[in-house]
Amino acid sequence: MTLAPQVIVVTLCAVALLCACSSNVITNPQDVVFPDSNVRFRGHVQPFLTVTCANGGCHSDITAAAGIRLTSYSSIMFDRPNLIVPNRPSESVIIQVLEGVLPHPFGGLDQRITSNHVVGMRRWVAEGALNN
Repeated sequence: MTLAPQVIVVTLCAVALLCACSSNVITNPQDVVFPDSNVRFRGHVQPFLTVTCANGGCHSDITAAAGIRLTSYSSIMFDRPNLIVPNRPSESVIIQVLEGVLPHPFGGLDQRITSNHVVGMRRWVAEGALNN
């Protein structure tokens, strides 16, 4: 009867794997919709940056194009001066790039970035660029 513990372990692993494959994972920028106010870093900004900018070949921890990592609050806020200037979106480099004031140095932006994303990012910075 040593098979019973093995069956239990395999069953528990299968359940854990199925739970880990949650449908809450955002893989498409259109799934990120910024609200009109109270923009949250963890709920809006980071998911948006993760699926559009902080992926392989761009601004991930490994590639860090132009020395910019957009993978965490601390890297966004402290790795490069003026990337984000809390309460001052017009002075924030990331907003200037998103709005086309500054060109994206390595080619065009992700075509899936919408005006809601750009306005939402501006709003997050204007609201203080909080780690919320």
